[in-house]
Amino acid sequence: MSTFNLSWGDRPIVLETEGNRTFLRIGAALRIEVTDASVDQLDQLAEVAADLADYQQDRYRAADVADEVAAEDGLRSISVPFKRGPVAA
Repeated sequence: MSTFNLSWGDRPIVLETEGNRTFLRIGAALRIEVTDASVDQLDQLAEVAADLADYQQDRYRAADVADEVAAEDGLRSISVPFKRGPVAA
């Protein structure tokens, strides 16, 4: 099995039909044929998508909490001190 990474951001996720074949289109770069997918497989896909949405919501909430704590402490941003060193010519 090979693994590849794909980032689609907020690009559309849609179903496409060509003749008697059905595809799940994710962004511009990924198209998965689901013509022969069983109902169980599609239910599993829906469960995974729901789990992923829950995970992302948790990440957003955690980031919001960090922002709120920083705001309560009077911080506008968190930064790391940086000192310039010599630059090679």
